[in-house]
Amino acid sequence: MPFSSLQAIVLAAGTGTRYPELTSGIPKCLMPVGPFPMIWYPLNTLQKCGFPVATVVVLESQRLEIQQALEKTPLTLKVEFATIPADSDYGTAESLVHIQHRIDRDIVVISCDSITNFNLEPLVAMFDQNDAAMATLFYDAEDLTPGVVPGPKSSKQDNEREMVGIHLATNRLVFTAYFSDFEEKFDVPGKLLRKFGRFAMFTRHPDSHIYVMKRWIIDFLANSRNFGTIKNELLPFLVKKQLSKPKAPAETEGATSEYNVNVRVDDVFHYACDADVMRRIKEKTNKYTPGSGDIIKVVAQIVPKEFLGLRVNTMTNYCIANRKILAEWESIMGSNAPPLISTTSHNKCTQMNLCAVADNTTIEEKTSLKSTSIAANCIIGTKTRISDSILMKGVTIEEGVVLENCIICESAIVRQGSELKNCIVGRFYVVQDQTKAEKLLLAHSEACIEI
Repeated sequence: MPFSSLQAIVLAAGTGTRYPELTSGIPKCLMPVGPFPMIWYPLNTLQKCGFPVATVVVLESQRLEIQQALEKTPLTLKVEFATIPADSDYGTAESLVHIQHRIDRDIVVISCDSITNFNLEPLVAMFDQNDAAMATLFYDAEDLTPGVVPGPKSSKQDNEREMVGIHLATNRLVFTAYFSDFEEKFDVPGKLLRKFGRFAMFTRHPDSHIYVMKRWIIDFLANSRNFGTIKNELLPFLVKKQLSKPKAPAETEGATSEYNVNVRVDDVFHYACDADVMRRIKEKTNKYTPGSGDIIKVVAQIVPKEFLGLRVNTMTNYCIANRKILAEWESIMGSNAPPLISTTSHNKCTQMNLCAVADNTTIEEKTSLKSTSIAANCIIGTKTRISDSILMKGVTIEEGVVLENCIICESAIVRQGSELKNCIVGRFYVVQDQTKAEKLLLAHSEACIEI
């Protein structure tokens, strides 16, 4: 297996700033997606790849809650925790630097909000075969239809579109940017075209936040201190460095070697240029392929359409993830998929279609449930109708309630006879009897806006 020499790291210290209506007061990684918390899915991916252990990076204040939640899921790999200060605002790259003493070899890094059933073996093989500094995965977003997103209409962009350039013959990632970086046109560096010739440009392939990277990158990050995030800072930097070579200091400018390893300590090539790299360069065949002799290489793979690939980093994608997980559970998770309905739930519903019900939830009789994810310890009263909705932990739905395309946050209560459509109910909020609402955010700290 290509994973035996790698260390698995899951980044789970994010606070979910893009959807604070949902993450207020709870760890983002514990938001329910189908029958399990969000973080279960990347850990399950690592488990299926054969990793026996994974290091999960969390805020110090959230460690116990996350640990207890994971202990209730069907995971067999060992989970070790590394913490960062609760008052810190570390980006993904800074989090790796903070735990560098726990990293002793090349790593696979995956964000807690990255959900895929794609086996990572081809990505790791590509990393090994190309002796790459970094390998990254891109999802195919062509077929993701958001539908109606609950809550008031937002004027902000949910997902900023990315531009990705890949040299298909060598799988090299040669260009990465956002549409907002440009106005009406964009320029491709002539040096890039001269080196790689033709390459494919993609505009519907978001970054997965799954990376395989060399251990020396952690040392470089620790000493440079100029990088907050992997996606927006480190990755574009390494992509551009593929077009560079280490510069010789003034006293060695007459050296005959094509790659001079006597470079500045603050230069990325100081970390990338080791004896093994130089040996491998000398062993190259005379057959030329674009960039074959590069010291720094970044390779990329696009997840095929037949696999699920989605980052749950926006409200829209959170709704899409729950919908797809429920509709395609067995095809996504495989023949040994855990059951969608927990054996510890108390379910008297006879009209249930495409639903997930977590531990210790009670559903009374004369209810109708369709395409709905229900987290642990919820109570669903009689004569309720719920469709296309998400109920987080500890929610109470009283008798005669109708919910359509709603998100009900942790420990909220919807009183009897209420009818909500396309609404979000905030944590601990109580919706009073007979309330009728559409496209509202019902929460203690937010104004309810209707459109």
